[in-house]
Amino acid sequence: MRGTRGERARAVERIDDAAEADERVLDHLATLGCDLAEPRESRHFLYLPERIDAEAAAEALQRDGWLTSIARSEHAWLVSAVRVCELTPDVVRQTRALLEALASERGGVYDGWEATAS
Repeated sequence: MRGTRGERARAVERIDDAAEADERVLDHLATLGCDLAEPRESRHFLYLPERIDAEAAAEALQRDGWLTSIARSEHAWLVSAVRVCELTPDVVRQTRALLEALASERGGVYDGWEATAS
């Protein structure tokens, strides 16, 4: 793979087990020196089949204090949901369960999350 000077190719790792993927993200943040009990921004991704489904999911999240946006994605509608909170293992598990259920109720899927390191 070619890149500009100073760039390195990054390997993308796909983990099928959601709980393991969440644990790896938390471990990585801890390795970076992040205090997971300190509130930080996290962004979550839900894919819904129809715009009306995306709007309903976004509205439900907004009522709970999330910031949301909706964008057309290939073959689906993407809801990005952002909030600031601690990222303890319990919070991450509860958030995943909530967002998986919300997406599933509308025929969609929850596609994970990312967080700021600072």
